[in-house]
Amino acid sequence: GPPPALGALGRELAAEWAAQDVRAALCQLLLLWLGLSLLGIRLAWRAYGGAVAALCYRPAARRPPPGTGIATGSARPRAHSLSPAAEPGKTHRE
Repeated sequence: GPPPALGALGRELAAEWAAQDVRAALCQLLLLWLGLSLLGIRLAWRAYGGAVAALCYRPAARRPPPGTGIATGSARPRAHSLSPAAEPGKTHRE
């Protein structure tokens, strides 16, 4: 048969080849997963993006613009009657 050194070298090469194969397969799997997730995100955004945007902007649209309407005028004295500690919290939310 072949010399032991040659057999060992062959086994080493086979092991290295298998390791490379596994690495390549893992890379392909990772790329595939990345592509699928990106595609899923794009599809989900196309389906639900409008709803998400509406949810984000609906409270801002519902709030009346400052300086107009009777609601803001009646709310101003009430804000002043509150303790000063409550004032920074209000401005922080806006």
